Amino acid sequence: MLNSDQNVETRELSVGIEVGGTFTDWVVVRRGRVIRTGKVLSTPGRPEVGVLLALQEAAVTPEELGALLHGSTVATNVVVERKGPECALITTQGFRDVIFIQRQAKTRLFDLRYTQPGALVTRDRVLEVDEKMGPNGVPRRPLRMNGLLESMDNLTRNERVQSVAVCLLHSYGNPAHEEEIETALRERFPDLYITLSSSVVPQFREYERTSTCLMSAYTKPVVDRYISKLEQSLEEGGYQCRFSVIQANGGSVPASAIRQHAVKMVLSGPAAGVVGATAAAKRAGIPNIITFDMGGTSTDVCLVDNGQPRVTTDYKIDGLPLQLPMIDITTVGAGGGSIARIDRCGILQVGPSSAGADPGPACYGQGGEEFTVTDANVALGYLRPQQFFGGKMSLDVPAAEQALQRLATALEMPPLAAAEGVRQLVNVNMARAVRLVSVERGYDPREYTIVAYGGGGPLHAASLAGELGIKQVLVPANAGLVSAYGLLIANTQQYFMVTRISRATEVRFDDLATTFGTLEKRARSEFADYGMAHDEVQIRHYIDIRYVGQAYELMVPADEFASGARPVAELAQSFHEFHLKRYGHALTQADVEVVSYRIIAVRPSELHDIDPAPSDIIPRSPGDGTIAIDGRSEVCRFYDRAGLLPGERLPGPAVIEEPTATTFVPVGWTATVDAFLNVLLRRDE
Repeated sequence: MLNSDQNVETRELSVGIEVGGTFTDWVVVRRGRVIRTGKVLSTPGRPEVGVLLALQEAAVTPEELGALLHGSTVATNVVVERKGPECALITTQGFRDVIFIQRQAKTRLFDLRYTQPGALVTRDRVLEVDEKMGPNGVPRRPLRMNGLLESMDNLTRNERVQSVAVCLLHSYGNPAHEEEIETALRERFPDLYITLSSSVVPQFREYERTSTCLMSAYTKPVVDRYISKLEQSLEEGGYQCRFSVIQANGGSVPASAIRQHAVKMVLSGPAAGVVGATAAAKRAGIPNIITFDMGGTSTDVCLVDNGQPRVTTDYKIDGLPLQLPMIDITTVGAGGGSIARIDRCGILQVGPSSAGADPGPACYGQGGEEFTVTDANVALGYLRPQQFFGGKMSLDVPAAEQALQRLATALEMPPLAAAEGVRQLVNVNMARAVRLVSVERGYDPREYTIVAYGGGGPLHAASLAGELGIKQVLVPANAGLVSAYGLLIANTQQYFMVTRISRATEVRFDDLATTFGTLEKRARSEFADYGMAHDEVQIRHYIDIRYVGQAYELMVPADEFASGARPVAELAQSFHEFHLKRYGHALTQADVEVVSYRIIAVRPSELHDIDPAPSDIIPRSPGDGTIAIDGRSEVCRFYDRAGLLPGERLPGPAVIEEPTATTFVPVGWTATVDAFLNVLLRRDE
């Protein structure tokens, strides 16, 4: 069993390993100082193998390793690729079709062929029970299972159902009926994975709650087996360490805890990237940023205002709602492996399909024949074959050129013009994602700094910034590994909430204190199970509030109300102030409604922050090369990032190479190295 070694606390090394679609990144830290970093190709069929390969390449022995922090695309891929196990759903009689009716909103208003996203369960596997629980938690009709166990017996035997979601209508008010069903199922089906909505998301809105509960049930067997395989492999290798996994909310939990709520592992890697990028920007004194993570298969962007990433409870994965607090990340299918193709109208398209890690872009020399964004950067000269991946992986330029020639012939364009078209088009796609998290939510992107990371982010960031009118780009040290850094500095964090709907004028301090007290008791009990002391855990209070009749609510900070420092009578005023700040207006004469109470329990990371370590690699001297700009070959200066010192200024055009990423400084931009070895790109005035 992991975590059993009594000497774990005395071991010096912590390792962050983030499994992406193309590469698995790793960072080794000793006492807050990075000592080794690297990447290995991901192993999509068996992602746990990539973790072990990373540990082997990092040369970390079992005697040294104290903590392993992990992020993975496993849960996300299960939902997006619909490769989860057979599931069933148990719900209240009369509500069998909630999961299929969904909402009336259409995401594409003028698409005559629009269809709603398919549910994760088929209708014949939705079972009903006779019960009625009031929204206030008072039972109105007792639970009658009506042959439920016999129906489940048939589904588990003949339909091979492995997992079941239990989502009764008002279980957020009182989970007794769901818990009664769980007890009966566990006695009859000990190997069945069971997920209760009252445990995953005790919140009103039956469709979103059902979708979230079902998604958790759908991912639970896959995540559980993945974590088990990884733990077994680590134990066989002699590793006895603290093993934690990051969640979509940006906080980590012990791997054992993620088994119960597997859906919280969705988007764990991108969330770690936002944590790492926010820390790098804060260190540089830049509070307002837009994170820009361009990897091999996708690009993830997030707006961070005043050092705090936006958090949302209104998220969708493959069109299905996920009603959990999570970092508000927008993902587009635009990465280094995104494939360039010509649609049926003869128009060039880039993505969302990707070459991934296997076979990868044509230039990887692994059998890929499709022309990708990475191939375009090779053809244009931004990526030099012998320097890619720190020289560990030489690129196959002839293969990239052959793929480009096929695309150019089909487009009836010169090859370099076709390659530039691919690069420009992927930039436009990524700029659209940035506008989604900024302009469409009332934020002016020109007032923010792009923080570029991932293997491809720094290569495209300045061009993207130019598209958006942004004047500054920050490229952190070891930019290709920011997500792995984020794993290491992430706090242990969990959200706890309960729905209690009432008018704001009806809320009394005693009721508020009782509700928050119950949530805090749950939080401290769970963190005690993690092995964390009472005084290590910090509690933050929030209340979800809306105007009466409003469809969605805002999560308003409520520490002052919980402590009594501010009278509860001012709750509505606080909401007006928050609404004004978020949306630019407030309906001060309208009635205000309290919907839910939340707390966030946080145990700060022991690492807090990580300083970039000086590289022990002897840097290469700057040299000249050629890149293609507007169809012409231009002389460009190539720099080794390991040799750059604080205060250096590099005018564009320039390319800065490092083992995990490449930074492009366009004409009209200047790069400056700051005291923390970040590279700041600024547009010339």
